[in-house]
Amino acid sequence: MRVLLNGINALSAGGASVVGNVVKNISIIAPDIFFDVILPENKGFEDIRQRNNMCVHFIPRNNNHILNRFFDIYINIAKWCKDYKSDLCFTLGDIGPIKLSIPHIVLLQQAMILYKGEDYEKFWSMKEKLKFIFIRRHFGKMSKKIDMITVQSPIMAERLKDIYNVPNNKIRIIPSTLPDQNDSKINSKILNSEMIKINKPYRLLFLSAGYPHKNHIIIPKVAMELQKRGLHNKVHIFLTIDSSDKFGKSILKSIEPYLDCISNLGPLTKENVPGAYKAAGALLLPTLVESFGLIYLEAMRHGCQILTSDRDFSRWMCGELAMYFDPLDSISIVDTIEKYIENPSLPEYGENVTQRLNNFPKSWEKVTEQYAKLIKEFI
Repeated sequence: MRVLLNGINALSAGGASVVGNVVKNISIIAPDIFFDVILPENKGFEDIRQRNNMCVHFIPRNNNHILNRFFDIYINIAKWCKDYKSDLCFTLGDIGPIKLSIPHIVLLQQAMILYKGEDYEKFWSMKEKLKFIFIRRHFGKMSKKIDMITVQSPIMAERLKDIYNVPNNKIRIIPSTLPDQNDSKINSKILNSEMIKINKPYRLLFLSAGYPHKNHIIIPKVAMELQKRGLHNKVHIFLTIDSSDKFGKSILKSIEPYLDCISNLGPLTKENVPGAYKAAGALLLPTLVESFGLIYLEAMRHGCQILTSDRDFSRWMCGELAMYFDPLDSISIVDTIEKYIENPSLPEYGENVTQRLNNFPKSWEKVTEQYAKLIKEFI
């Protein structure tokens, strides 16, 4: 049996992490299946090894992402299936052909397909708006022909049913694993040096790349409210955005009047993340949409308190282990920061975190076992 693992659209950090970990494990977990893996060239997958039952095909990409996607969806994926004599296609990323001649499974990771009309859309360029009009329409057509759609949470499953009328028997929920299982890093006492230079009792880490849906745009208003309440001498917010891109530059320009309570650390490497959590008192995440929210599990794993948006995805992920606010209201956010200052450690936080983390797979091997089982059901 041959399976085409279509990871050609694994370009975002979160998506690439899921795809990379599944690909690294699946040929070991399912040795009786031959896998042809399609991955974009020069996107960080070069360490994935060829195996006796796995051939990795790296596809060159030009800078026109929209044109690439068009040819992939309407021509290339079907051609790859035919060329490699595939018995099943597993698309690891949101959309593929509307109809294939073989069984087709899609892993839906892009939450914005299921969250429509959200506030962040007003920051989209016309190009971005047109892109998502196409993606959502295409997904709607594909969802009627697809054999199975996998999602990472019950929240995504419910939205999939409500918005696209996908029946229960065509949805499979397979959560991702905890993001960091290296106990030596978790227990490390090394703190981020840039953060500890700020001698304030309450350091808040906004650990996120600069995307509109992460809602960095609210931070200057939060800083203004902190100053108004005289909290800027106690509270400091640390951003982790790239100053070289257009969106990052605009955000950094907007916070210039508030550098007494905001700093930008720049993008953190995987190795530097534990030290940032250790130096922070809490994770501050005013995000407007998430497909899963691995960062919540990461914060819990590091024993970091969570202040985040009162949304369906965060409530499902964090339960009573977070303090919630309206992410569109700076007053609500600062009210929650004040509550955190009054009680910076929730009762029995550590014990409850352990119970919460036990609800999720303990390794990518466990996650991939579920994907392999699903594939075998079809072939």
